Amino acid sequence: MTVQQGTHLDQIEDRLITRYQNEIPAARVRECMRSEADRFAAAPVRTFVPILVERAVRARLDPPA
Repeated sequence: MTVQQGTHLDQIEDRLITRYQNEIPAARVRECMRSEADRFAAAPVRTFVPILVERAVRARLDPPA
């Protein structure tokens, strides 16, 4: 992971913690972020990893429609 991707993931994590602060503990958001980021650790193309991680975490944490 590049420094820039790590920074982007940190920013996404902060944004998601703020978004879910009244519903989901920050530790759970961090756990989901790590889990989803690990899924893409060996991805040959890393450009869209932060976007894919954010979407996957939101899909896991948002209540069903």
